[in-house]
Amino acid sequence: MSQASLTIVAHGATLLKDVELIGKQDPYLRFTLNITDTKSFQKTFVHKNAGKNPVWNQTFDVPLNGEPLLYVELMDEETTADAVIAFTAIPINQVVHAPGGTLNGLFEVYLPDGKPNGDVHLTLTARNVPGINLAGGIASQAPVRGTSQIIEAHQKRMKSIKNKEIGSDAGMAVAGGLLALGAGLLANKVVADEKKKDEARKEQELEEARARERLEKEKKQLEEEKANLERQQQEARSSEQHGEHHGECHGEHHHKEHHHGGHREWDANGTYSSGEKVSYHGRVWICLQGHTSNPTWQPDQAHSLWRAD
Repeated sequence: MSQASLTIVAHGATLLKDVELIGKQDPYLRFTLNITDTKSFQKTFVHKNAGKNPVWNQTFDVPLNGEPLLYVELMDEETTADAVIAFTAIPINQVVHAPGGTLNGLFEVYLPDGKPNGDVHLTLTARNVPGINLAGGIASQAPVRGTSQIIEAHQKRMKSIKNKEIGSDAGMAVAGGLLALGAGLLANKVVADEKKKDEARKEQELEEARARERLEKEKKQLEEEKANLERQQQEARSSEQHGEHHGECHGEHHHKEHHHGGHREWDANGTYSSGEKVSYHGRVWICLQGHTSNPTWQPDQAHSLWRAD
């Protein structure tokens, strides 16, 4: 029997609390099947300034070896120690028994003190697992309420991380107090930091606008290439019917394959697996982690997802 596995699509989250005191939090999601092994965690990219509504739409595949729970942690990226946003543990048996072994669910997440802090949206699919509900019908297209829970050892881990983060922030505050000449200087620093964040946000928005413009140009170019290819194919079929230009069509087809080097063009809405290669702007890029793309994750921009070959 093939290796049992779990596919995780991390869509996003809807949170009740923003842990960032100034500006908006920068959330990312990380998960594991074994919280005692810190090296086993995998994580999404960081959604900068997403606040309470981060979106990732990233896909991961992990092997299953009888683990009963998927441990999920939502974190806020910081310059010192990352801050805890929320956590939860999701029983995997509900995925196995879901229609087709797939559960498109909203799972409640919790603060370290155990209070609810919103939902995380995941689509979980179990494969090659004994007892999987293959005859259960079609999985729901709209997310349903899934089961999640607090595991004591997991909560203890999150409290420990939060305490370290508080200690790190306190240390930074003391160091800042020693260096500051007065409350006025400290206030100026806060204003300056907020200005930098605002400038960074504006730069990000500008870059996203540039990316959208590039995407539209590339889309138009691809549409023109597609139309040209379809026209050439139609001409080739017409020539075949009359027994003419067979060698010319074959040479053209060979040239097209050589130009792309055997790799498909990057698709802004495509799904990619780790190690997969694509062609983009005349270069070959290697996928660093499985994900479902969107128009702003071009290979030359999303460095956590792509590396030039």
